[in-house]
Amino acid sequence: MKTEMRFDSTTRKMPTTPRARWMVVDDNEGVLDLLADLLEALGVADVQRFQSSAAALAAFRATPDRFQFVITDFDMPGMNGIELCRRLHEVSPQLKIVLASGSGAANEAGARSCGFCGFLPKPFPAAELWRTIEAAGVLNASPERN
Repeated sequence: MKTEMRFDSTTRKMPTTPRARWMVVDDNEGVLDLLADLLEALGVADVQRFQSSAAALAAFRATPDRFQFVITDFDMPGMNGIELCRRLHEVSPQLKIVLASGSGAANEAGARSCGFCGFLPKPFPAAELWRTIEAAGVLNASPERN
């Protein structure tokens, strides 16, 4: 995809920079697609979808520098979001991960105490998603890790 802008009636190509890659993990396909579609509509990152924590973890372990941000559901079969967060941080401690949950048992303070950088309550309006991403500090992050 090439981006072009017009300057003084001439067309110049904008410099291309690597786009961030974000991971979304949710066992509910409808929620997964909605969340990933909203994130993709922001236009700030490429979003990879995972319907299984195990598949997400395997993809991350294979190429940990490929992903800069993760949003994961809490309640999933096999491995819940808290365990996924713990395992992702074993590979990359600085990775920013947000916990998304519709469970009344989960909240911002609890999520932070488990290593998440934020909490997204389900169901959420798009404005809440945007606020959570801004608070995570990933909108202007470079795909290369420091």
